[in-house]
Amino acid sequence: MYLRNVFRKLVWVFPLGVVAFVAILCISIVGCSGNSDIANGTGSNAGETEIAGIITATNHGKPLVNALARVWILDEDSMHVAYEDSLDNNGVLEIRSAVLGEKAPVQLLETRSGDSLSTMRWVNLERSPEQTLSIAASETLKGSITNNGVAVEGATVSILDKSVVTDVNGNFEFNDLPAGVHYAFVEGYFGKFSYQMETGLNEGATTNNINLADSIFTVVEDFENWKKQTFIGKSFGQGWWFICTDSLQGGGSRASAGVDSENLFVSGDSAKSGKSLHVSFDIDEKTPGHYGVIGFTIGDDFDKAEMFAFYDLRKATAISFDARGSGKISLQIAKRSDKGEREYHESYFVTLTEKWEHFTFTADDFDTELIAVNAINILVIDDTEIYLDNIRFDGISPSMWPSLGMRF
Repeated sequence: MYLRNVFRKLVWVFPLGVVAFVAILCISIVGCSGNSDIANGTGSNAGETEIAGIITATNHGKPLVNALARVWILDEDSMHVAYEDSLDNNGVLEIRSAVLGEKAPVQLLETRSGDSLSTMRWVNLERSPEQTLSIAASETLKGSITNNGVAVEGATVSILDKSVVTDVNGNFEFNDLPAGVHYAFVEGYFGKFSYQMETGLNEGATTNNINLADSIFTVVEDFENWKKQTFIGKSFGQGWWFICTDSLQGGGSRASAGVDSENLFVSGDSAKSGKSLHVSFDIDEKTPGHYGVIGFTIGDDFDKAEMFAFYDLRKATAISFDARGSGKISLQIAKRSDKGEREYHESYFVTLTEKWEHFTFTADDFDTELIAVNAINILVIDDTEIYLDNIRFDGISPSMWPSLGMRF
């Protein structure tokens, strides 16, 4: 296993605080701009604020008061509000665990300040305070629904408490949504399915343009709104990307770009759709155990994880992506065994060509169960150029995703 030692350093390096059960989680909304002491949450506001645990609220400026806060429960075919209240005069919301019943402690928190500011983020309602989120200007979300290229008119698209109907061209639009990744439910003559959609994307991006003929899938990454996190990681504050080589151990292999590089992406004819990741590896074959890797985490595999440590992917029919380039690549997963030990499993190598191809890897390709998975990586051991796009977990609907998270 070429990366066994390096991933001990990359994927499991920052131990976090103890996850403690609390009956009440106090969340404070605090402002980061302006000189006044209080931001009124009942009308339009400018600037940016933060949600933080009550313990650190006084370090973040003015509290945002009278804003509406809701805790949403995500089911397989719908969403509903489990708890709704307004922040008090100190900008504090008390979420009582009793209202959640038997539901998991990690739930979706939405906060709205009048018509201009909002936020949405999954939070751990059992964790002691100091969970930080950002409130920002509400955004628009546009997309389309087709079926094998034919526009679907009259389909109902629902996000949070808003619903719209597609027009004759299959297009739809939402206004005043919290910025970020949303769980959208699309319903019509074809049934009802869940998809991920994101605010603020260009119309050419594929994420919000749904083809009903596709099988069930969860988008891992489409590279359209790059923030160094995977698409699914943005909601949970997880899913970080990395690009590395054996140079970390003193070897001679190099990558043409890192996650901070301005040259990491291509668009236009070079891309599959919208933007695609592009990196070349110059592998030094004289280095023992030489390698290059593009990888991302899907959990925080620490002994005391803040959110989810790993994910149970046994319901996935495959891990798939689009790729082209030159050289050979292998897909590697990092997971925990049933004895709690870290394991690494690689697939067979596939050869890239100049033409875009869709590559699909199943659990059988790894000879392992996809349980307690923490990281997924593309491995190279020879000189390789990679163009990468549209990574998916096939067979897992987005509404299932939060229920698959695992903690110690």
